[in-house]
Amino acid sequence: MPLATDFPAHARRAASLDAPLIVLVSLRDCVYCGPIRQRELAPLVRSGKYEVREIGMDSTTPVRDFDGSTTTGVAWARAHGVKVSPTVLFLDTSGHPVADPLISAGLPDFYGAYLDDAIARGRARLHPGGGTTTR
Repeated sequence: MPLATDFPAHARRAASLDAPLIVLVSLRDCVYCGPIRQRELAPLVRSGKYEVREIGMDSTTPVRDFDGSTTTGVAWARAHGVKVSPTVLFLDTSGHPVADPLISAGLPDFYGAYLDDAIARGRARLHPGGGTTTR
C-alpha cells in the first residue's frame, strides 16, 4: 500500500480520478490491517481508478498535511479523530470527510460492500448528481 507523504498531492490525484481520497489509518502490528490492505484496498490501487494511501497512527515520519504544514501519523490520526485501527477514511481535497469512515475490520463477507458504498457516497458528495461506482 502506498504510504501517505503529501496529502495535498494525493487529494489532487484523487480529484483527477473523480473519487475521494481513500486513507487507511493503521498500526504497525495490527492483525486486522493486513486483510483489509490486501483483500480490499490493494485491488483499488492496482485498478488505477483510486488514490489510496496508508498512514500509521503510531508513525512519527513527517507527512505534508492538507494545509501544507508538516505533521506525523500520530498527530494526523488524532486530528482526524481516529482511535481504532484499521480505519478507512474518505476525504475531499481539503481533507474533510465525504463518507462515514469504515472503523475496524467488520465482517469480512460484507466489508467490500461497505467499501463500495462509502466510495459511492463520497463520489456523490464530491459530485452531486453523479452516478454510483463499482470497483
